[in-house]
Amino acid sequence: MKNNLPEVYPFVKPQIILLYNLYMLVKKHLGILLVFIFFFSIFTYHTLYRHWTYNSHAFDLGIYTQVIYLYSQGLTPLSTLKHMNILGDHFGVILFLLSPIYKLFPFPEALLVIQALFVSLSGIFIYLIALDKLKDKLKTILITGVYLSFSGILTAVNFDFHLATLSVLPLSIMLYSWYFKKWKLYFISLFLGLLFKEDVPLFIVGLGLFAILKKQRRLGVLTVIFGLLSYHIIKYQIMGRISPGAENAYINTVSFSSISSMFDSPTKIHTLKSLYGQFLFLPFLSLLSWLTIIPYLFIRFSSTQPHYWGLNFHYNANLAPFLATSAIFVLSKIQIPRYQMIAYLIVALTTENLFFNKFVSNTLQFNIQATQRFNYINNALQTFPTEAAISAQSPIVPHLSNRNKVYLYPEVLDADYIIVDEKLNHYPMKVNEFEDRIASIKTSSEWILEKQVNSLLIFRRVRS
Repeated sequence: MKNNLPEVYPFVKPQIILLYNLYMLVKKHLGILLVFIFFFSIFTYHTLYRHWTYNSHAFDLGIYTQVIYLYSQGLTPLSTLKHMNILGDHFGVILFLLSPIYKLFPFPEALLVIQALFVSLSGIFIYLIALDKLKDKLKTILITGVYLSFSGILTAVNFDFHLATLSVLPLSIMLYSWYFKKWKLYFISLFLGLLFKEDVPLFIVGLGLFAILKKQRRLGVLTVIFGLLSYHIIKYQIMGRISPGAENAYINTVSFSSISSMFDSPTKIHTLKSLYGQFLFLPFLSLLSWLTIIPYLFIRFSSTQPHYWGLNFHYNANLAPFLATSAIFVLSKIQIPRYQMIAYLIVALTTENLFFNKFVSNTLQFNIQATQRFNYINNALQTFPTEAAISAQSPIVPHLSNRNKVYLYPEVLDADYIIVDEKLNHYPMKVNEFEDRIASIKTSSEWILEKQVNSLLIFRRVRS
C-alpha cells in the first residue's frame, strides 16, 4: 500500500504507516463501509432469526447443511434429502472449499452468515464500478443501496440458503475486474465463478459477447469460448457422470418456442417489470443486460414449470450484479440534472425496494425474545446422537442435518427417529394428511412415542 504519510515522518514504524493508510481508506469510503455493515447486519439477523424461529427448511438449508457437514468429515456429499450426490444437482464445489470453516463452526448458522457476508461484499465491487463511472459519491451509494435492496437479493436471502445467492460475489468480482482491466483477477474470477453453480458460465458467455461489442475482441472471444466449454464440461461431462441424467435436470422443463414466450403470461410480464423497474428501467438501455439477463430469463420463461417465472425463491439473485452494472453504465451517459437523478434513486430505493418489500422494516421489528418460545424444541433436539438416522419435519431438518442420514418427513426409510411438531409448517403435506399420518404412527407397533414436549413428538423405531 502506498505510504500516504508526509515526508517529514520518514522513520515512522511500518505498523503506524499501515494503520494510517487504513484510516485514510476508511475515511475515503466511509459511506460504502456503513452500507456494507448495515446490510450485512440486516441479512444476518433476518436469516438467523428465521432459522431460530423454525422458519428455515429442509429445501434448501437442510440440504446444504448436510452436504457441507459431509465435506467437513471427509465424506462424499451424498444428500439423503435429494437421494443423490449433490454435485449432480448443482455444481457447488465452493461448499467443499468452505468446509474447513464449517468444521470450526459446525452449525447451520455458519452458512447463513457466510451467505450474508458474500452478498454484502458483492455490493462493494458494484460501488467501486459506480464510483469510477459516475464520479459522484452520493449517487454511487444510492445505486449500491438499490442493488443490495433489490428484490432478487432480498427474496433469495429470505429463502434460507442457496448457491445462486452466493454466486453474486464472483459475478460482481468478474464485472469489477473486467471494468478496471485487472486481467489476472478477471480470469481468476472466471474460474472461481465455476465453483459456485453450473449456470454461471451462461453469464460468462454474455459478458464475453459484450466485451466483443466493446472492441475487446480477443478477450471477448476467449471469454465466450471459456464459458461455452466450461458449461459443456461441467453440465454434460462432470455432473452427468456423477449422477446419470443430471445433465438434463432443470433443462428438461424447458420447451423453447419463440421470443413471444417472454410475454405469454402475466407472471412473466410482472417479473420483467419488477426486475427492471427497481433500477428505473435503465438496464433496458444497456447491451450488457440484453446479453446476460435476457437470455437467462428467456431460458427460465421457456420452462413448463411456472415457479421459474416469478420473483420468489433465489432465482433472480444472480441477475442483480448485471442489472446494477447496466444501470450504472446508462446513468453515466444520460444527461439528467444531478438533483433529479438523486431524487429518482431515492424514490427507487424507498418506494420500490425497501418499503415495497418491507424486508428491512420487518427485520428491524423482529423480537429476539420470540426465539425463546422454541426452547422446548432446542432442548429436545440436543439429545440426538449424530450417528442416528432421523426423519423430521421440514423446519426441523436444518437443525439436525449434521449427520449421514436425515430425511424429510413423511419419508422415513431406515430412520431411527421421527421428529415432528404439530405447530410447525407441514410441507409437503396438507394438514389433514399430516394428522392422519401421526395418528397412524401412534397406533403402530413399529414406533413408540419416546418423548412429547408441548406440541413436539419424538417417535423411536422399535427394534426387534
